[in-house]
Amino acid sequence: MHETLEALPRLRRPAAANAAEYWFAPERFARRCGRLGDRFTVPMPATGPWLCLTDPGDIQRVFTADTDVLRFGAALAKTSPHLLLLGPAGLTNVDGPEHARRRRMQLPAFHRKVLAGHEEVMRRQTEQVLPGMTFGRPAPVHDVMQEIALGIITAAVFGITEPDRAGRLRAATLALMREASSRRFFLQTIIATARQNGWDRPFPRIRRAVAAIDAVILEEAGERRRTGDLERDDILGLFLRAPGEHGRPMPDSELCDAMRTLLLGGHETTASTLAWILERAARHPDVVARLNSAALAGDDGYIDAVIKEAMRLRPVFPMTGRLTAEPFGLPGLTIPAGTMVIPYITLVHRRADLYPDPLAFRPERFLGTRAGTFTWIPFGGGARRCIGANMALTEARVVLRTMLRHAELLPTRERSERVGRRNVTIVPARGARITLNKRPPATRPARHGHTTATAATHA
Repeated sequence: MHETLEALPRLRRPAAANAAEYWFAPERFARRCGRLGDRFTVPMPATGPWLCLTDPGDIQRVFTADTDVLRFGAALAKTSPHLLLLGPAGLTNVDGPEHARRRRMQLPAFHRKVLAGHEEVMRRQTEQVLPGMTFGRPAPVHDVMQEIALGIITAAVFGITEPDRAGRLRAATLALMREASSRRFFLQTIIATARQNGWDRPFPRIRRAVAAIDAVILEEAGERRRTGDLERDDILGLFLRAPGEHGRPMPDSELCDAMRTLLLGGHETTASTLAWILERAARHPDVVARLNSAALAGDDGYIDAVIKEAMRLRPVFPMTGRLTAEPFGLPGLTIPAGTMVIPYITLVHRRADLYPDPLAFRPERFLGTRAGTFTWIPFGGGARRCIGANMALTEARVVLRTMLRHAELLPTRERSERVGRRNVTIVPARGARITLNKRPPATRPARHGHTTATAATHA
């Protein structure tokens, strides 16, 4: 039997009500949608109905489709401010052969051997921030995780060591994030996604902050070109050496968009992920005990399992999307051109046939096994899988390991934190309130005493 979109289960509410709940109550929206099955439609303003998918077979077909037929960048342009913040040349915003070209050029910067070289920077940045944390009483840690993640991005991705330049990059980034997270811009985002060409409006505050970041990028790149200092191992250095189209260097506009994509996507999403990991773990005493022990013993396998289970239950992007450039077929269903196709990440992760007792926090699900390619998808998948996924996982592991060698995480009886919004990502509504106790120096292990025998569990 061949179905049409009209014959699928549908969220039977006005499009405006669906959009409001999606933006303002994402967890309630997910629960409502979770009753509709493997394929369903959700009426939405401006974009037309979303075709939401939760079956791994359908997810695989979407993720492995031609990226010029199912377009990720075109979908983002309709549903989020990525184009405004990251620029037209940002990797997230291009499709088809142009995306493939830019991805090939940038991939070497995220090779595991390159990332391993950044682990010391990640550890050092974490240790620099730890003394300023609150110990002995509950306190939110999301902002602290942002500070750590931004420091790592500045050092490992940009390689900026000159204090004034690093400070200006930090200030410009925080200014952009404040504006992008403001209620004003949140409402502007909703309005912009509800109409055609909504991102062509001025947005002067956003554009000033973007220009300030780009000025630092071009200043750093220009100095390295003038002095011939192009052999650094940071990601900016790799981009400056990478041959662009026709063998020419990457143009400045593309360089700025690429670096801004890593800066904003890398630090904000990783900080939110770390906050969720600590928030989830702290509410399970058995996990807290084992996680504290794992950090001391160098058991990266268990740390990775905690990371993956937290990302299963709280993916910072609840869904991803594709816009069909031409009709596309799934078994028994033809999807018309111009349809928003939504792999619903949160609902895939809550399927009881994939994860028994799916709402329970059980890191052991990921011990001794690899996460499923099309069943664990916090980074999306296929050719559009987040290019920084391995860096994010490495950073989360190193930051948690380092933090819990200096401080002990205590279990809490506080209720789970509500899912909040920070523009397109989900965050702990109260900033991830946890309690840490300082470890006496004599109880801390040797700095480099972690093992790598459990690398098989890495994504």
